[in-house]
Amino acid sequence: MPSEVLNYVKKAQIKRAPGREGITNKILRHLTLPVIFQITNIISNIFITGHFPESWKHASVIPILKPGKSRGAADSYRPISLLPVLSKLAERLILSRLNNYLTTNKILISQQHGFRPQLSTSHQLLRVVEYAKSGFKEKKYTGAVFLDIQKAFDRVWHTGLLYKLIKINAPPQLILIIKSFLKNRSFAVRVNDTHSSTKQIRAGAPQGALLSPTLFNIYINDIPKTRQTTVCLYADDTAILTQSANKNCITHFLHRHLAELEDWYKKWKISINPEKTEAVFFSAGHGTHKPPPVYVQNHPVPWSKSVNYLGVTLDQHLSFKDHITKIDNKFRALACLYYPYFTRNSPLTIKNRLLIYTSILRPVLLYASPVWGHATKTNINRLETSQNVTIRKLTNSPWFVRNADLRFALNLTTVRETIKKIATKFFTNLESIDNRTLRKIEIYTPDPNFNRPRNILL
Repeated sequence: MPSEVLNYVKKAQIKRAPGREGITNKILRHLTLPVIFQITNIISNIFITGHFPESWKHASVIPILKPGKSRGAADSYRPISLLPVLSKLAERLILSRLNNYLTTNKILISQQHGFRPQLSTSHQLLRVVEYAKSGFKEKKYTGAVFLDIQKAFDRVWHTGLLYKLIKINAPPQLILIIKSFLKNRSFAVRVNDTHSSTKQIRAGAPQGALLSPTLFNIYINDIPKTRQTTVCLYADDTAILTQSANKNCITHFLHRHLAELEDWYKKWKISINPEKTEAVFFSAGHGTHKPPPVYVQNHPVPWSKSVNYLGVTLDQHLSFKDHITKIDNKFRALACLYYPYFTRNSPLTIKNRLLIYTSILRPVLLYASPVWGHATKTNINRLETSQNVTIRKLTNSPWFVRNADLRFALNLTTVRETIKKIATKFFTNLESIDNRTLRKIEIYTPDPNFNRPRNILL
């Protein structure tokens, strides 16, 4: 244990790029050796006694107004919990042991990709897209329900979580530490320099805690599954998919699974919001009649033309036209905010302007691109145009300078070339990831006559 803490502090003391280190690392960099030994002693005692310090369990909550929401409503604010720095250090070491146990014993279901090593939102999105596209090839339809779970982390029932930790045979001492970690937590809301009275937290995985995502994964690890449906999980983002050539079968299969889920959610005190739950009927053909609607808690969920899942807009034909339009508009709006840094009077050098583009603006265009990068040339050209306009602005180039010459001078590639480079690495690494759901994805030779994600490699 002492060596683990010292090694972590040693890593924190290595100089890093400005703005890329967390507050924990910034503080640890300046600690003296006697203080480090004191912290090591405290954390060692946590593992020996199974007791998490009470003073580390108080959160200062700062409410942040959600975009476009009314200031007068409490639900319009997103609570951001600030926890003690030393609590984060202790949690990191506890989490290391918990993850080691979960990985060694293969406890977490392979359908869960949230907050797990080597797995990302792109991997889960790829599962959804490839599942539906393979159905298109086999002349089948795909129905998907995207469930909205209300305040998922806040709904974790502590007694139920401890029961599930015991059920997976987690080390007893680790269970004691987690029990102490969850017990007697408190918070106070801070607005400017004013604090509210302290309130007790009697349920939920603590907001802002490093342990919370993994504890939530354990809590929902026994989610019901059926043979006729496919479950896609990224923490609390839940999608249920099924496939058939018969539209009525799609509704039937989804209803059977949703009925089991409703009972399971009720048992474990998790609440679904049927009004925000969405359903999409994926089909290759246009003008296809949709199957009967699905119901969640006796609430009808109409078939939508598109859904936003894990930051990507999935339209009913998986053309990704809606998604590209959305990210193009977002990119242009963000570029306008940074336009003052690109004017002739800006004191920034070309190098710094380019850094703004590559580190802040361009990632908006490239998020999850291996999943949607096979979209039609017409759609990708929209992004090419946006990139060209932006680099012309940041270099203040005259009209007669060619876009290709600008990219060459700035050592940039086209959007399509950049996506292809990212996708090549993504699909190459895919084969080395030890996850059963990813291994089930068909490895196929890209076919120009049938558009699928790997077609970007052509």
